[in-house]
This record gives sequence, structure tokens and C-alpha cells, in this order.
Amino acid sequence: MKSRVSACILVMLLFPVLGRAQDTIVTDYKNTVKVNSAALLLSNFSLLYERKLNTHWTVLTGAGYRWGGSVPKVFGLGDVIVSSETNGITGFSFTPEVRYYFNFCECGGSPSGFYTGLYGRYTKYYGNLTFNLWNGSEYYEAIVSSNLREIGAGIQLGYQFVFKQRWTVDIMFAGPRLSTYKLKGDIDSEDLEDVVSKIEEEINKRREWLGMDPITIEPSTELEANFGFKNFRYAIGIGFLF
Repeated sequence: MKSRVSACILVMLLFPVLGRAQDTIVTDYKNTVKVNSAALLLSNFSLLYERKLNTHWTVLTGAGYRWGGSVPKVFGLGDVIVSSETNGITGFSFTPEVRYYFNFCECGGSPSGFYTGLYGRYTKYYGNLTFNLWNGSEYYEAIVSSNLREIGAGIQLGYQFVFKQRWTVDIMFAGPRLSTYKLKGDIDSEDLEDVVSKIEEEINKRREWLGMDPITIEPSTELEANFGFKNFRYAIGIGFLF
């Protein structure tokens, strides 16, 4: 959280520089294709398309594919240490969005300047996970072949500027959202009840912090759990106008 706050402060300090970077004459392009450069650092390719509707409004759609990398933070449940097998985590995401630009820059009609908006999020992850659980004296393993589905919605704040006539930089510096998750998996463990109860306990700790009612997960080799968490979206998109 501290790093996100620091990033937001840094972006705010950079706004005067961004304003000077804006071209003085911009053709009224209505379409933009962008790549989320920040997502590439997390083994995630994310492509966005933005379409101008009128003076202030645009609509966007984004699609992403994750081909490996670290375990999503939602799996980092308290004392439960979770790691992935060699194939890592794979999956895809879909993000529709609508934006309101407070004032397209006077240099032209292409979407630029400060904006706010609403966005949705659908994500599906797959992976073979190793849950390492502490029993009071040592860690023991539980192997889970799992998939995680997220459905969420949130608000978006950011700043976009145009340079070299047809290129854009889109800084999404704030994007809090509330998401619901569905975790399903097949569990292989010598102590099934303890594994499930520990996962249930750690999920409920976070739900309590969010003011949500606790959930109950039935001990079974076929794990299924539904829960909600807060999440955050941030990105730096490099785009091309046409």
C-alpha cells in the first residue's frame, strides 16, 4: 500500500511535466490501441482499445493473458505459504471501461488530460499449487490443482497525454475495486480437514477486515470457496492513435 501511495504522489508531482510534454497540435483521432507496459513486468500481456464517443466520453475494452510468473496475492493467506509448480500460473482477463475526460486538451480532440471512469474485471487463473501449512512445529504440504475466478468492479483515475502526434502515454494511477472470487481445486493432502480449515480461517480474517460475514468451506478433496476481497488496478499504457 505504501508503494502505491508513493507512486500516486510521484505521478501528481509529474503532472506539470506531463502537461509540457503534450503536443500543441493534435489531430482528432477517435481510436487508440495501447499496451500495458507495467503488466509485462508481471508476465502478463495486456492490450487495450479505446474509442472516443463525444467531447468527453470514451469506452475501452482490455484483454490480457498471463503465461506464468508468481502466485497471485489472493493466495498469500497469512501463515499459509503458497508456491506454484514449474508451469506457474496461467490465465486470462477481460476489462471493460467507460471514461470521462474532464477537458480534452485545447490542442485537439484526441482523448487526453485528466479522466475518471468505471471499469469491470473478469479474470480466470489456472495452476498447480503447493500449500505449505504450519502445524505448530513444522510445515507440511498440500497439493492443489486449482482455478480462481474473479469478477469485480471499481473506479479509475488517471491522466493521458499525446506526443509525436499519434502516440499516447496513459497513466492509470488509482483504480480501487471490490472483487468476488471463486476458488476451486482438487486437494491431495494427508490432513485434509486441517488444510481446508486453515484456508477458511485465513480467508475469513480478510473478510472480517472488510466487514463481511465469514464463509464456511466443507472439508473435501474437491475444494470450492466463494469470497470477496478489495483489489487495485494501476498501469502505464503506451498507445497509438488512429
